[in-house]
Amino acid sequence: MTERRRWMGSVAAVAIAVASWQAVATIRVADKPLLATPWETVAALPAASRAIVADLLATTVRAGLGLAMGIAIGVTAGLIAAVGLRRAPALEGMLDFARSVPPVVVFPVFLLAFGYSETARVATIAAGCAWPMALSVTTAAAAKRSVRREILALSGATRLEALLWTQPWEALPALTVGLHASASTAVVVAVVTEMIVGVDRGIGGRVVSAQIASDTTMLTLSILAIGIVGYAVNVALRRLAVWAEQFA
Repeated sequence: MTERRRWMGSVAAVAIAVASWQAVATIRVADKPLLATPWETVAALPAASRAIVADLLATTVRAGLGLAMGIAIGVTAGLIAAVGLRRAPALEGMLDFARSVPPVVVFPVFLLAFGYSETARVATIAAGCAWPMALSVTTAAAAKRSVRREILALSGATRLEALLWTQPWEALPALTVGLHASASTAVVVAVVTEMIVGVDRGIGGRVVSAQIASDTTMLTLSILAIGIVGYAVNVALRRLAVWAEQFA
């Protein structure tokens, strides 16, 4: 009975979402609709699918490259900060400060450094992803010693041996949280940088082009496409977090 209620609740939620979408699509500004209706969007999908997929692929590649660079930089910075926190507590505050700066704010700096190129976009994405990862590393390093580490110490293991045998696994939950935040940031920053500086391929550029052309159908499709990608990333990372909790 409980499962049936959950199923009916999900159906009701989807119905309300579609009805709300339809209601917003009826709003007109300057004699133009804000969004395409659900039916118009579904009808336009076959003709627009190839362009949407190509744009999504380009955005995903940019976000993935920036995320990979950000993880490498963030983990390295986090390890350096974790080692130096005892001697320089201000390092943690510096990381918090760096994380508080919106990645888009540093985009003009990278544009000056690398020009209007893919390098500037990917560097901006990496900058946005690095600091959440660095903070997750310092958080994991500052955690209290676990029972497993205590047992290893009592068994005669050196501090380094106990650390190497336990810390990589026990740090997984904190690192997964950082990865989740970084992945979400990567998608957002990739789209925003595409919107600020036009691109040949990219969902952000597609959104701007649709807005300029008053193509509400393509605009609606683009919004739905990036939403689906973000949803898929979040679902995958939530499952990864559940797996990581087993080692905590």
